[in-house]
Amino acid sequence: MTMMTIDANWVSSHLDYPDLVIIDARGTMPYRFRHIKNAKPLGVESVILVAENGANLVIDQSTAEKLFSSFGIDDSKKVVVYGESVDPAAGRIVWTLMYHGHPNVKLLGIGFNQWQKAGFPVTREVIPTQRQEEIQIGDKVGSIRFRSKINPTVRAEADYIKTNQFDPNVVIVDARTPQEHFQARIPGSILDNWEEGIGPDGEMIKNKAELEKDFEEKGITRDKEIICYCHIGIRASQKYLQLKQAGYDRVKVYDGSIVDWAQRRNPIR
Repeated sequence: MTMMTIDANWVSSHLDYPDLVIIDARGTMPYRFRHIKNAKPLGVESVILVAENGANLVIDQSTAEKLFSSFGIDDSKKVVVYGESVDPAAGRIVWTLMYHGHPNVKLLGIGFNQWQKAGFPVTREVIPTQRQEEIQIGDKVGSIRFRSKINPTVRAEADYIKTNQFDPNVVIVDARTPQEHFQARIPGSILDNWEEGIGPDGEMIKNKAELEKDFEEKGITRDKEIICYCHIGIRASQKYLQLKQAGYDRVKVYDGSIVDWAQRRNPIR
């Protein structure tokens, strides 16, 4: 089983490790006020491509390569993304890196507030990133370069869901609130609010045993293929990480989510 979170003690002891890239997903203003040493800010809007129908889709290969290269990420780097437990934005960034084939990306196990409370190092020093427009496809050999290797197994699109939504071996999970679910949902989907997977005391995700119990009680079992959606694919990405943390292998994110589904005039329950 691949753990999706990484222990804060390990991160704290490796802050100056040259092959570690730390990403702050909270936004520019919180970052400027205080952040983890050597972290660089990356807003979730930077990993989203807004489609003509308003859906918030994953960025394409060219955009991903320029963006993540500007952070010094290549296959040799371990990437740790952090945020707050009440905000799923960090999960969308982790999932985006996974979709583009980065082999070593983790979510910090606790939120930044808990990191501060635990007495781990924080700073106001701003770490610069390379300007994306300076990064060209023809970079010389040996320079820092992120190469996108799309992993299609972690993403679902509307046509795939239409084909498989009533397959007994597929479970479609709505990661939104009960109010949103009962107002408008993909027919046949199961409600599992992403917030139910948040751990106690600032932990980003519950432990494996608790997650497994919660999922199985709702009929979300590991023998099925799981497809997660929400409103615009951000909460669904955090639900994806919760399922992976619980040891589920076949999990996808429908990043277009209910916005894309509805705009394509698909049935709404």
